[in-house]
Amino acid sequence: MKSFKQAIVIGEENIFGELSQIIVVASEANTKLNGMLSDCKNERCLDKGMQAIRILENKSDDIAFKINENITSGAVSPNIIEHLLGCVRIADDIVDTYYYQARELCRMYKAKFPYSEAVEDAEWIAIFQSLLALAEKALAKVKRVLLVSDMRELTELRREIEALEGQGDEIKDKGFDVLYREAPHIHYLQFYHYGELLHKFDDILDGCEDLSDTVLSVITSIVK
Repeated sequence: MKSFKQAIVIGEENIFGELSQIIVVASEANTKLNGMLSDCKNERCLDKGMQAIRILENKSDDIAFKINENITSGAVSPNIIEHLLGCVRIADDIVDTYYYQARELCRMYKAKFPYSEAVEDAEWIAIFQSLLALAEKALAKVKRVLLVSDMRELTELRREIEALEGQGDEIKDKGFDVLYREAPHIHYLQFYHYGELLHKFDDILDGCEDLSDTVLSVITSIVK
C-alpha cells in the first residue's frame, strides 16, 4: 500500500501532527545548543542558552502531556496505544537530552581544574558541532516521517535516518580516540564530561532512529 492516509482515523493523524511539534521544539533546542558551543567561553551566552533550552524542554513536556491524554482518552485504535505512547516518550527524551547538554556545558564553564583544556577546545567544538549538524538533518527527516503519507517515502526516510545515526557513531568513536589521547593531560572530571557529552549527542541521533522505527511500526500495524 503506497498511501496509508485512508487507513488512519482523525485521532491518529492528529497525534502524528502533534508529535511533529515536539520535533520542531527539538530542532530549536539544537540551534540554541549550537550557539552555546560557538561561544562556550562566554558565561552570559551559556546561561542565556541554557535558560532558552529549559523553556523549550518545558514546552516539550506540555505538548507530550497533552498528546498522552489524547492517546489514552480513546482517540486512537487500542492496538497501537502503547506504540504511540512510546513515540511520545522518545520524542520528549530527545528534548530532555538537549537540556542536559546545556546544563553540562554551563557546569563545566564554572568549574576550576588544575590543568588547562584550552588547547583542545577547537577540536572538541568541531566534534560536537558535527554531531549537531547530523542531528539537525535527522530531526528534519523525523518531522517528515510524521507527516508523509507515502509508505515508500517513509521507508526511505527511515533508511536515511539510520545512515545519519551511523555517521554519528563514527564521529563519536573518533571523539573517544581524541579523549583517550588527551587523558594524561586533563582532569578526570573533564574526561567524564567529554565522554558523557559524546554519549548524549549520540543518544539524540539514536532517539531519531528509534522514533522513526516506532512510527514505522505504528503505520505498519494500521495498514495491515
